[in-house]
Amino acid sequence: METFRRLETPKIWAVIKTQTISDDGVLSDGSLTDPTTSTQVIIEDSSGTVVQALAGMAKDSQGKYSYNSYTIPSDANLGIWNYEVRATDNTVVSIEHGAFEVLAEVA
Repeated sequence: METFRRLETPKIWAVIKTQTISDDGVLSDGSLTDPTTSTQVIIEDSSGTVVQALAGMAKDSQGKYSYNSYTIPSDANLGIWNYEVRATDNTVVSIEHGAFEVLAEVA
């Protein structure tokens, strides 16, 4: 798990691939793809409060997206922060979860 300090700007990554289900029900990843509608991120602090809601992510290359526009406040809650990436392809929403830890700023 990555760690960040107050006043730092974490970078959140998402890799989006096609998925297929075989005849026997096994799900497997395919090639990198771009969602047709949107790719967004939601960030929650360690108390579960949403601090960034549905922010658009930047496309870095085919199927690879990033977000680094949220700076952790100087008075932010310490601990484990969670994020959720939503990739929407027409009406199908794929959700990926992740987390990072926030530490106090260096004195």
